[in-house]
Amino acid sequence: MWARIAHPDVGGDPAHFAQLDHARRILLLPVPAPIFVAVPKPRAGWSQVLQRPKHLAALVITGATTISLPALAGLVGVPFTVVVAVAALASAMWVAWCVREILNRNADRGHRIAALALCWLPIACAQVLVSLVVGASLVPVLPLLALPLVAVVATVNPGAGLWRPVGR
Repeated sequence: MWARIAHPDVGGDPAHFAQLDHARRILLLPVPAPIFVAVPKPRAGWSQVLQRPKHLAALVITGATTISLPALAGLVGVPFTVVVAVAALASAMWVAWCVREILNRNADRGHRIAALALCWLPIACAQVLVSLVVGASLVPVLPLLALPLVAVVATVNPGAGLWRPVGR
């Protein structure tokens, strides 16, 4: 369309038309095939990234403590908002620690994020069950329990480059 407007037969400038024609010829040149094609490194399987935790007993004890935190609202009378905040932070910290314990250096971001979710889910479900048993249900504030987990996941994959450049 631009060539039609700039063509000398319709009153366009011949020098300008020659530049357009030259640009068109360059754009129509065949593109050489790439010499080097980056082949992505195959992803390690779970069996290659899992390791035995060094502090298994401490993980179990702190996990059980994290699960029992919602009981504070029903049994001791701690304000509900305090219980929610403490339970959410404790579960996120426990999950981050657990993932560091069970994954080795071969784990990539995908392994870490999946492990975070898989470790957090049973803790959060157990906290909700404990809260239901003691009569201080965490069900209405379940999304708030997930906020610290979201922050932990963001440290693993910070917004796909929003906080820092995405590398390996």
